[in-house]
Amino acid sequence: MPEELLYKNMHLKQELSNNAYDVVSQAIEYTKNKLNYKKYDTVKLLMALYEKDYSYVSSKNDYRDQLKILDEYFYNQYGHSVVTLEILKTILSYKNSEYYDSLVHDIGKIEALLRTNTKDSKVNEEIFLKPLEEENYDKLMNLIENINSMKYAVAIIYDKIKNNEKA
Repeated sequence: MPEELLYKNMHLKQELSNNAYDVVSQAIEYTKNKLNYKKYDTVKLLMALYEKDYSYVSSKNDYRDQLKILDEYFYNQYGHSVVTLEILKTILSYKNSEYYDSLVHDIGKIEALLRTNTKDSKVNEEIFLKPLEEENYDKLMNLIENINSMKYAVAIIYDKIKNNEKA
C-alpha cells in the first residue's frame, strides 16, 4: 500500500473511534424515534443523506446543522460521506462476535441479490470482507459509496442493527 494511502487509512481508523461523530448516530436515532420509523425507513434516510439532503433529519438539538457540518468536514478531509463512517462504525462495534460474522455474511448476500436480482447468486463476501480485514477503510468506503448495491446492502444491515433485528 502506498505511504499516502497508509496515512489516510490510519486517520480513518482513528476517526472510527472519534466521539465527535457520535452526533451522527444520535441524529439518526432521534429522527427514527420521533417519526416512528418502520423497517427500511432508516435506509431511505441514509440514501437521502448520501444525496446531501438533510431535510429529513430532525432539527432538534441542531442535529440537522451538526450533521451537515460534519458531513462537509469529513468529505473535505477524506473524500467520503460521514454516513459511511457511521455505518462502518456501527458494524465494527460488533467485531469479534458471531453477530459480526453474520452481519458481514448478510452484507455479501444482500449485495449479490441487489446486483444480480437472483436469489441463487453466488455470495461474494470477499468484496467487502477483504478491505475490512485489511483495515483498508478508504477502499471500503469507496466501494460502499460507488457501488449502489453495496451502499444499499450496508444501509439495510444498518437498519437491521438499529431496529434490533437478527441479521
